[in-house]
Formats: sequence, structure tokens, C-alpha cells
Amino acid sequence: MGNNPFSAPSIEDAKLYASWGLDISYMVNWCITPEQYKELTGKDYTAPTTDTTTA
Repeated sequence: MGNNPFSAPSIEDAKLYASWGLDISYMVNWCITPEQYKELTGKDYTAPTTDTTTA
């Protein structure tokens, strides 16, 4: 984020947060790609579902 608190996080921020064990999935398609997510976490990115059907 650099010195500007209003700037978007960068790939460097994502690397730092991932190293701390934080969930960085919210950053995918905003400041990192699904491929970068997998590189940083070792997990495939799964987009959240918006299925609202009920059984």
C-alpha cells in the first residue's frame, strides 16, 4: 500500500498477508490473479457462490 492509506493493496501486500496466514481470497480479481493466489497459498482459488436456492 505504500505511503498512501487509500491505495489498493499490491502483490507485495498479498505476499505479506499470506505469509501471516491471513485469508487473501478477497484480493483475487482485484489486485491479484487466481494464478497468483495459488502461488502464494498453494491452493486453487474457488470463487464464492451466490446460490440462494433453498431445499
